[in-house]
Amino acid sequence: FAKMNMAGAGKSYFIKAVSGNSEVQVSGGLHSCTSKVQSYSFEHGDATITLVDTPGFNDTTRSDTEVLTEICDWTSKTFKEERLLSGIIYLHRITDVRMDGSAVKNLRMFQKLCGRGALMNVFLTTTQWSRVTDLADGESREKGLCQDRNFWGILLEKGATLQRFQGTRESGLKLIADLMSNQPEALDIQNQIVTQNRTIVETDAGQCINEELIEQEKKYKRELEALERERQEAIAEKDEEMKELLAEEQKKAQEKL
Repeated sequence: FAKMNMAGAGKSYFIKAVSGNSEVQVSGGLHSCTSKVQSYSFEHGDATITLVDTPGFNDTTRSDTEVLTEICDWTSKTFKEERLLSGIIYLHRITDVRMDGSAVKNLRMFQKLCGRGALMNVFLTTTQWSRVTDLADGESREKGLCQDRNFWGILLEKGATLQRFQGTRESGLKLIADLMSNQPEALDIQNQIVTQNRTIVETDAGQCINEELIEQEKKYKRELEALERERQEAIAEKDEEMKELLAEEQKKAQEKL
């Protein structure tokens, strides 16, 4: 079972709570402490359960491209070994008042990684219910996530399931028990890289990142053009102080490219 989400949503906490493994590092804030794909196995009843902790997109120390490469390396290796995931648990903090641009981008990336077939094995799971002071507010946010097709709505329509993690081992084990009856499915990213022999940038998930980079480049170029126009105006007005200031801003904008 793989755990995916934005950095700071609670993957490592979930794994530590459910597996009882004290070696799992848990972040104390919104920053991710998962830098690479790690798996943790434990016995429960007659089954050996393996939980896979993946780095989150929107990481504070690594680019989305680096995170995607890390995930692709692991999923490709396990696919070649004929080890498929029985389920994917996507975690989201119910305490988040709104879904910002980073969260929407992360969700889009997640959908590209999974593909239509694997979405049947996805649990869209809200966390941190113990921090909700007004249950009605939390339920309202949950309803909003589910009804908006830009967020969870489209994934639920395609077969994903809504769940809650209450922060306890019992709650986590129930989620896993519900997923254990699933037919394991290959992810789109696995088929595209191993079966279709695509490069990472040629995959649907890679294209998603590439689109973001192209949009960022366009934005920075527009900023440079605007700064150049202002600099030319400063030159015409013989404003040396403004000219130097704008030249420094241009240098910073150029470095972003």
